[in-house]
Amino acid sequence: MRITANYYYGNINKNGIVPCNKGQQTPKQNYFSPSVSSPTSNMPAFEGSLTKNIIEYLNFLKVKKYAKIVEKELANEPNGDKFLFRNLSMEAMEGIQYGIEVFKGLSMKDIQYMSENLHVIAVKRGCKNMCGYCYADAKPSNREMSWEDFKLITDGYKKLRKRLGNLPLFGENMTSGNDTLLYRSTELFYDSDCIDIAIKDKKGNIYDFTKLSSELYNSLGRRTVFDTSGWDPNNKKLQERAEKYAEYFSKPENMAQLNAFSLSFNCFNATYIAAVKALKNGDKEKYLRLKNKFTDRIANALYTFTPLVKDKKFNVMTRSFGDNAKNAHYFDFSTMFELGTDVLNKLAKMYSNDLKGEQKYVKSNAEIENLINLYFSKIYKFDANLNSSGRMGKFMRDFKITAPMQDHTESTVIMAQDLKTGGRYHRYLGMKLIDTDGKVYHMDYARFFPTEIQLNLKNKSETPKLANLREDFPISKEDINRKEVLRDISDFI
Repeated sequence: MRITANYYYGNINKNGIVPCNKGQQTPKQNYFSPSVSSPTSNMPAFEGSLTKNIIEYLNFLKVKKYAKIVEKELANEPNGDKFLFRNLSMEAMEGIQYGIEVFKGLSMKDIQYMSENLHVIAVKRGCKNMCGYCYADAKPSNREMSWEDFKLITDGYKKLRKRLGNLPLFGENMTSGNDTLLYRSTELFYDSDCIDIAIKDKKGNIYDFTKLSSELYNSLGRRTVFDTSGWDPNNKKLQERAEKYAEYFSKPENMAQLNAFSLSFNCFNATYIAAVKALKNGDKEKYLRLKNKFTDRIANALYTFTPLVKDKKFNVMTRSFGDNAKNAHYFDFSTMFELGTDVLNKLAKMYSNDLKGEQKYVKSNAEIENLINLYFSKIYKFDANLNSSGRMGKFMRDFKITAPMQDHTESTVIMAQDLKTGGRYHRYLGMKLIDTDGKVYHMDYARFFPTEIQLNLKNKSETPKLANLREDFPISKEDINRKEVLRDISDFI
């Protein structure tokens, strides 16, 4: 048999809804009779007429019983960790979201769709770093969520998860090749540097990444990722913030909220690109000044993150073109090796000064050697797996660089058509993004497809347009809900 809506319910008594025997049809009658009082004392707040509220609340009670049946069966399933929420009948679940403000106007099919592979909740949009390879084509922006809107999302999911007995709502359906920790995260950014993420509430109180990651983990049960490309060492606010993060996430119970803590070190940084342009124009003095500014920035970030370097979740993402690229002399492996050597020499000097003075991080030369070796092992793992979406195409044209590289926009039309016929079950384009205004997009980072789903946030003002947004291929609710997969109880027993 299947877990479906075919559990019929009889008369309503003072204790709520009482199930009839299996297969018995519900008598055709009014929900209430003069002799029976309605169970609305604990009824969640909901807008609309009283009659509509009562009917929806009664359905909510019925669905709660269905959710309990599923929870009980799953508790005995050996492979419960592989369970996908989409395998249940969403028709049978319809109504369990009753009274949750952020989901107002959304069906359970809508909620299930946006929750599966929920890879991004973009609490802030925009970035001032202007990296040359940026797939997001990020530009400076002040658009961010309020703390109140972020809490609407986290509290909404927390309530829904509780009502469903903490069933796994966010199960991934990525292919095995992408079955990594990063793809099992819900990031708090798309086109922002995490060092800049700190949102405010109505009173002006600031909620930085420590509070955001904790709220996400405790409410959704989802780990996130911290990713930065560094900051100006002379920026006192960001330096103090980074030191706070290093101390906070050095504690295992806090690092448990993350799947990765990353520093991006690559030759596509805007300052380094400006240095190369100066050299090509014959200004070697400017080249050296800007190059030193860039390596100072990375060395300072590594020094600040010293408390994290021994953690396996801390990594340095070193990107460049590979050996098969042409005209990429200043942006290839050999260049990154030289830049890395420069950074490590500066870092060793910073540790030596610390040893002579405060001894904040090191108390012996042996510790310095050990730290440099640790960073060496993390830095010299070059990643040349780049794609030409976002700003990379223009960057390559500006420097006349050619390299075998996939343009992720080429197959957009085919993939969009596949999405419309395959709905939520697309194998490769499986992730979802909730934008700062609550709109939901189907995405794989390189391209985005708008959907008809939007969360009920307070601030729905316009957000920066996503890179490679295919507005000509919207994913409708009809596309999303084209196919329904039911979970068979025989799978459990």
